[in-house]
Amino acid sequence: MDAVPVFPLPGVVLLPDQRMPLHIFEPRYRAMVRDSLATHGWIVVCPIVGDAEADPPAIAAVATAGRIVAHQQLPDGRFNILVEGMVRVRLEELPFVAPYRRAKATAMPEPDDVEVAPVERAAMLSTLASVLRVVRDTRPQFEFAVPTELPSSRLALRLVDRFVIDAATRQRVLEAERGIDRVTLATEALAELWTAGETLRAVGSA
Repeated sequence: MDAVPVFPLPGVVLLPDQRMPLHIFEPRYRAMVRDSLATHGWIVVCPIVGDAEADPPAIAAVATAGRIVAHQQLPDGRFNILVEGMVRVRLEELPFVAPYRRAKATAMPEPDDVEVAPVERAAMLSTLASVLRVVRDTRPQFEFAVPTELPSSRLALRLVDRFVIDAATRQRVLEAERGIDRVTLATEALAELWTAGETLRAVGSA
């Protein structure tokens, strides 16, 4: 991936295996989508770091390269697209060629395949169960099938994708070099959600 289109977005972190719907309306990004669809289908959805109003805004050095797996072109030229996160990459931004930014994207290996200790996996799943209990107290119809067949590192990604919206946390999980680090970060993020939910429930019942 020597020159992949970069789509910088504030507060948005695409993760591997995640499917993200995007509405593309700016002319430069319409051109980006057309070019991608006409060639390899790859784009890098990359979080902006620092001042989003800078020209150009700085982008994260690590992001997820994804492929456009579905698209709809609207009559006025806008697009609705569905991007599937494929692989995390390290970016080296290239000299700007209008109308959009590009980068050399080097695939990064997944965290080590050594499975975490059973107690670490159990802690993550137990914390998830606590979050689900709080959610179902207010939304009884909420459903989430826990993909327990996944190895712990990949499971952590899936849980963060589903439950964690904080971009900084998602980025730390994406950048983690070891499976245990991913699992620990995911468990901590879920615990924060559970604590916040318990607090809201207590206030609501007072």
